[in-house]
Amino acid sequence: MPGESNANSEERSRDRRSRRSESRFFAPLHSPLYHDHLPLFESKKFNKNAMSTKDSSTRLAKAKGKRANADQDVAHDDLGDNTNSEHVEFDQEEQQPPPRKRQRVTTSSTKGVVRKKQVRGKQGLLADLVNMPIDIFTEIVSHLLPGDIISLARSNKFFRNLLMHRSAIHIWHGTMRNVEGLPPCPPDLSEPHYLSLLFSKTCSMCGGVARGRMDPMLLVRLCGPCRDTNLVSLYTLPMALIPLVPCSAVTAPSAKRRSAGAFVLSEESTRILAEYEEKKLSNDNCKLDAWIEEKREIVDERRKQARVLAPFLTSRELDREQELEDAKAARMLEIKRRLTNMGWTDEDMEFGWWSSNQRPWNDLVSQPKPLTDRIWANIQPKLIPLLQTNREERLHVERVARKVSRRARLSELIHGIKDQNSAKLQFEVRRLVPLPSGPKPTTTVTLQTPFPDFTCTLEWPVVKNLHETDSTVAEMEASFEERREEIEALVTEWQNRIQSHLANLVRSGPEARGDTLRLNNIVGINDSDPFADMSDDFKLLLRADSLFYTTTSLSSIKRPRAYDTIIHTDGLIGRYDSTPMGATVPATPPKLDHIHLYTEAQEAARSLLVDMGMPGASYAEMKGLGQDYICGRCHVTSPMTWEQLVEHYVEQKQLFNSIQERTSSSSHPGITYNDVHDPAFCTDRPMVKYYSASISEAIGSGISSIQVCQLCEKLPEVDMVVVSRSEVLIHLRDVHGVTEPKSGEHYAPRPGFISGFLKFGGYGLSRLFLLS
Repeated sequence: MPGESNANSEERSRDRRSRRSESRFFAPLHSPLYHDHLPLFESKKFNKNAMSTKDSSTRLAKAKGKRANADQDVAHDDLGDNTNSEHVEFDQEEQQPPPRKRQRVTTSSTKGVVRKKQVRGKQGLLADLVNMPIDIFTEIVSHLLPGDIISLARSNKFFRNLLMHRSAIHIWHGTMRNVEGLPPCPPDLSEPHYLSLLFSKTCSMCGGVARGRMDPMLLVRLCGPCRDTNLVSLYTLPMALIPLVPCSAVTAPSAKRRSAGAFVLSEESTRILAEYEEKKLSNDNCKLDAWIEEKREIVDERRKQARVLAPFLTSRELDREQELEDAKAARMLEIKRRLTNMGWTDEDMEFGWWSSNQRPWNDLVSQPKPLTDRIWANIQPKLIPLLQTNREERLHVERVARKVSRRARLSELIHGIKDQNSAKLQFEVRRLVPLPSGPKPTTTVTLQTPFPDFTCTLEWPVVKNLHETDSTVAEMEASFEERREEIEALVTEWQNRIQSHLANLVRSGPEARGDTLRLNNIVGINDSDPFADMSDDFKLLLRADSLFYTTTSLSSIKRPRAYDTIIHTDGLIGRYDSTPMGATVPATPPKLDHIHLYTEAQEAARSLLVDMGMPGASYAEMKGLGQDYICGRCHVTSPMTWEQLVEHYVEQKQLFNSIQERTSSSSHPGITYNDVHDPAFCTDRPMVKYYSASISEAIGSGISSIQVCQLCEKLPEVDMVVVSRSEVLIHLRDVHGVTEPKSGEHYAPRPGFISGFLKFGGYGLSRLFLLS
């Protein structure tokens, strides 16, 4: 009927228009509609390996093409007659056989042997998939990810035509649902284009490899060279156009990656500039305003899409990184499993800071590529030398670490012997001066014995063997306990050598009378003698009058030093090992040549001890009183230690002798200067007093009337004598023999003297301490 004929004609016309629209949306990849993004659905690798066929397979390809076209007609029978479709016409043009290659010119064509061409084996593997019913094919691809669909569309012309058709839109939507959190496709992109940007590392411009992420604002993925050629600065546009074009601060040319700024596609920049100039030339402000508003809306919409896409892209990158790490971990586990089966241990496969092969090991092991038998056969010969070297380096580091630990523990054990010896030299000493709170208390005094440095003990074979033998700390400690007596005997031998040298120095001086060492104020347990088990050399050195001095290149001043002080000041107390990281320091035997007997101090000390009623007293008793000694013959009021007190008496005797030598050889008017520190002078006065609270109060009461001895000022050898008025009168009487001193002639007030110095020693005070 005519009405039905017209209706069918209109339906066919609408069908053709629909097919034209679909063909434009899902056009073939080489269509001009996809010219801007030509490589998005076309793989260079595929074009080289899959799409290009040899001359020998041309006939086979034509036969399969006919069968594929027949299957495609069945699959797309809902589209009507394909003979009238632009899509099919274009495909027919595309399927024209390529131009025949120029034949090789040979010298003898009659003798040429024609080889039989063979079809490559993998070329027919997709035949079953091509002949598969469309519903089964659709069900299969519904479980694939977008990257798989894109690869399938690029595999050959049949799947490209099938998947790039409008009727296949449900396949793309289905694969998008397989990606969790995937944002919807932007309205100005097709689904294949959108998914290719996200999941295909292909440059949108040149089709090369683009490792960078998709730009959510520009909606492109660019490689390095294309960033340089297709991006321009946003600020090259007029100010009026800057808000009207999508820009990105993430994607930038290579030379400006680290600089701040926004960039746009050069094509977009040129197009919008041309449109803007065209609108301006039309002199239609309404159209220009509408165009500007339209561009603003496009940019705003693009920003909204970018805010949704950016988190997804970041999340996908993190997922990819985690996927790579998991793949590396799986490869490493498999490699370690195989190496374990070969006899290597986990320690051998641990390439720590000590290893020189960390990088080569990681290059072979820490890879995301799965381990296959072929790869294993390739890397196994390379891994074995690395493992052998790493084992040797690890064992060396472990040996060094054990040696450092043994050295530290051995130093502690050696010094444990020292602590045991120190406990034997602790004495309870009665104080000679009672405290205001009660009776005479006791104080604990600890003396030191010489002890070798740890580096010195390492020279002993037994200790050196413990240190050098490769063993654990526990094993070394057990061996030490087994040989403790031998080590203690070596320590005692070393101590005796030091003590014998110093004792011989003492014996070379004036011989001491009476007992070698007497107990006076030392409290023994059950009245026992704490010195009974000590050697004669040690007893001699512990006497309070056994005093030495040392000579150094820095000073020539002699200062009395007791045996205990010598041990401390000359480094004979045994130092812990302080060498860093177990470094060895050559041990040097102790040098004793700089230690000398101080005969003058020895004589002064014996005189003081006799005057105190303590001849032969030990240095422990003198040390127990601390810094509580005061000279009883002059007006020095500062408290002193035992060694300082002896030094004071030695200096005063030397001063007296110096004055006597000068006065005997000159015509200086006679100024009497008596040696009040001579034990035979003023025998009614003690040579030593003990500092107490009452003496401190007496010293402080005379500070208000400070006087200076004018006779001592005339003697160049004598420092100023600055004391109170009552004490200066005693000084003039005892030292200078002036029984009736006169103010202004023999003594004078010193108002400029700094109050407070007197209590720390007024006799012999240097003139530098006085204010003129």
